[in-house]
Amino acid sequence: MKFIQRLLARGKLRDAARRVAEEPSARHYSELVQLHAAQDQLDAALQTAAEGLSLHPRDPELRRLHERSLRIKRDGRTRELLVALRETPRPALYRELVELMLEDGRAAQAEELCGEWIAKQDGAQARYWRARARCTRYFADRLREDGRMALELLVEAERAAPGDEGVLRLSLDLHARLGAWTQARRALARLLELHPGDLALEARFRSISALATQPSDPQACLREIEKSGRFADEDQESGGASTAIRPVLQALARERGVKAAFFVRGSTALVQGPRGYTAERTARGVSEILQASRSAARRLGLGQPLEVRLEGDYGALAALPSEQGSGVVWLDTPALTKRMEDGLRELSGLASASGERSIR
Repeated sequence: MKFIQRLLARGKLRDAARRVAEEPSARHYSELVQLHAAQDQLDAALQTAAEGLSLHPRDPELRRLHERSLRIKRDGRTRELLVALRETPRPALYRELVELMLEDGRAAQAEELCGEWIAKQDGAQARYWRARARCTRYFADRLREDGRMALELLVEAERAAPGDEGVLRLSLDLHARLGAWTQARRALARLLELHPGDLALEARFRSISALATQPSDPQACLREIEKSGRFADEDQESGGASTAIRPVLQALARERGVKAAFFVRGSTALVQGPRGYTAERTARGVSEILQASRSAARRLGLGQPLEVRLEGDYGALAALPSEQGSGVVWLDTPALTKRMEDGLRELSGLASASGERSIR
């Protein structure tokens, strides 16, 4: 029976591969990925999903299947590493497992594992990864306590490995996001000592030096970020990806019952639907709702909000906030269709955005 099942599965795979060759649509790629995954051929599933995404980079189903395959592969490797660590704990195993946990969005567990690593085999590498795990937690949830602890752990990592490039880059990343430009410039200067003549580092050093005109207090920066919900470098970013976002917004705005669709990041927004002053006023209101939601979640110790829904006589507002930006849709009715949900997920997952309307 199993032999017959294997034969049937191979036949289905051949048929699916032939359909992809004849018509390389997103749907045909998705079907082939699912068949590979059903046969536990994760490497083939990942390769097929990556190939499909190269042709259809905004297809939500292919992205979901690619992420799912990666997650299954990471879970399998995580189990192997946990068994290996119980038998022969080694720094290389700890490091790989911490990296996998961070990739999987489990920063708290990664930091806990680093604590175990330090207890058994203290060293510069363990201190660096613990600081990095706490920085990751702070970047995701923006809690002031996480930021304060990240600064303390970073100091410990710097003491354990003075001049280490990884620690310096982590210091640069954290202080630049905080807006502690003096400390960011100091980390950049030391990186330039390691890489003299590096054009990218030199350009960034010039831009940060222009901002570091006054001494900055990281603790004060933490308080300001908790209040505003935005990192200092978010308003510095200019976007070149509005062309990637507009088609998704336009598709959302064309859905039945949609009054407006928004992509909000920091103090800028892209708007589809209303025009002129109405668009600007509405975008400002949406931005204030998202900021208030983040602020309330932080005060209650809930971390970063994952979804915001408002319903009333006017209809409903649905938002999916993320670190990269927030997709928002304003509806006549409370019910979201699957296409709307897919569009919001796609907007929230995009890596960068550019603003067309200032809503300060």
